[in-house]
Amino acid sequence: MVLFPMKYLSYFAFISTSLAMVGCDSKAVNYDKGYESAWEGEESPLSFWASKEEKEGYEAGLQDAWIYDTGYSDGYEGEKPEYFNDPLYMDAYKDGKKDKEKRW
Repeated sequence: MVLFPMKYLSYFAFISTSLAMVGCDSKAVNYDKGYESAWEGEESPLSFWASKEEKEGYEAGLQDAWIYDTGYSDGYEGEKPEYFNDPLYMDAYKDGKKDKEKRW
């Protein structure tokens, strides 16, 4: 008793492999989508429609955007750096300082 002919086995294997690959990629894609939307200043993803990964990416993006903006502002205003151990903050601090020097 055969459930389906052997010629359909390769189609079944291809479809199941493709679905597995798409399922693995979607978590990273959703995280990146949320992260980028936070950096672009978009509103928070709707809690009902957004995936868990998209929400996590959005929160991480908000945090990083805040750190970058704070570092840039501190560098531009000539304030003392607050977060020496954060590379994103320090890069932004240096960018703000450079922009301030170029302006004058």
